[in-house]
Amino acid sequence: MKLFYYIIISIVLMITPIATFAQTGKQVFHMAFDNCNRYKDVVVDEVLSVNTFRLKDGEKVRLIGLRVPKEFVLKKKDKKRRDKYGFVIKEKEPPFTPFNEKAINFVRNLIEGKHVRLEFDVKKTDENYVTLAYAFLIKDNTFVNGEILRQGFAYLSLGPLNKKYEKQLKSAYQEAKRELRGVHGQ
Repeated sequence: MKLFYYIIISIVLMITPIATFAQTGKQVFHMAFDNCNRYKDVVVDEVLSVNTFRLKDGEKVRLIGLRVPKEFVLKKKDKKRRDKYGFVIKEKEPPFTPFNEKAINFVRNLIEGKHVRLEFDVKKTDENYVTLAYAFLIKDNTFVNGEILRQGFAYLSLGPLNKKYEKQLKSAYQEAKRELRGVHGQ
């Protein structure tokens, strides 16, 4: 009988730390990603491409559901040419604005320097550990992912896991296609 109690007590003592660790790990995970106060109001520091931006704290975020052509990604600017006095030599501007610049400028005007709320889905990061999110402007609750699609500045790209706003994204994309906006009307 004593042996039975020893076995039961041993099992309980072995399971307790595992259960405690599982709960702690789960809490840490939820604190990091699920509706964390940290992501309810963040400031976009810099737009890196039509579907990627950097927060003030340096974290890189990619918008879920958007695929952009490679030319829509900002390249690091070449070193500016300077005259003998150190003044920047202004390069000649093309007579028209290329479409990729229009797309990036649209996203800059929409979110750069503004407060956004980030929401997450099943898959939280991509293969490069960039945070995947849906973004909403705090000011008027504009769904940023959907607005970029609605204006035709990206293609729709839904993975098998992140489907939280699938209907809204599909609707925005179909509207852009129907109206021949952006990439659909070039």
